[in-house]
This record gives sequence, structure tokens and C-alpha cells, in this order.
Amino acid sequence: MTRLSWSTWFSRLIVAAATFIMSMIALGNLRDPIGATRQMGIELTSPSAITVFRVGFGGFPLGFAIALFGCLISTRRLLIGVSLVTAVIGAATLARIQGLLVDGATSYNLALLRPEVVMLTLSLVAIVLERRRRLQSSGAARIAGAWQPSASR
Repeated sequence: MTRLSWSTWFSRLIVAAATFIMSMIALGNLRDPIGATRQMGIELTSPSAITVFRVGFGGFPLGFAIALFGCLISTRRLLIGVSLVTAVIGAATLARIQGLLVDGATSYNLALLRPEVVMLTLSLVAIVLERRRRLQSSGAARIAGAWQPSASR
């Protein structure tokens, strides 16, 4: 396997992992919002609260997973995919850190912070690798084009 194809598969792995994680979050929250919130001590006490939770914690992650899947199946869209992962995971990680500082550390939040930081780091690495792959790929195409014999010669 060449270095270029390795970077493509690394980016695909990051986008695929985020697609899977977001899909599982969405499906769990859409299927059983009351059960999903009970473990955190959150009570949804009205039909409106349940619907708002389904939309915010089920619909939005599902939409994100669908968008990531579109990026996953196209090599041209991999950079967009890993950038989206970085943006969303980065924002979630910053919000979690703010919560830890303002609301206090809980074992639940500390347990989620670690994988979020890992995913954020890996997605940043994937952006660097994907940008490097694109630069090398475009440079190789220019060099190959310069060496092709012209039809007018």
C-alpha cells in the first residue's frame, strides 16, 4: 500500500467512525429518548420536551451522519468530511470542557472527554494527511502533464 493510499484510508476511517458514532447516538435518542436521558438524571416531563430532545439529540446527529456518509463515499469529499468531524467534535469538546469548569467534573463527562480528545486529534491528523495527499497528487499531475508529448509537435 502506498503512502498516498494509506492517508486516504486513514481519513476514511475517521469519517466512518464518526458516521457510525453519530448514527448510534441518533438512533438511540430517536428510539427511546426517556431511556437515553434517564441514565444522566435528566427527566423529560412533557411531550414537547420529548420531541425537542428527539430533534436536537436524534435528528441533528442523524443528519450529520448522513452528510458524513456522503463524504465517506467520495474521495474528493474526504477533506470536507474530516473537516466537519473536526468542527463538530471540536465544538463538543470545548462545550464539555466548559461544563467541567463551570458545572464540575463528573465521571460521566470525564469518561466522554477522553475519546472526544482522541477523535479530535485524529481528525486533525487526517486533515493534514488529506491536504498533503492532495498537494502531492496535484503536483504529480502537473509533472505528468509536462512530460506528455504534445499532439502538435
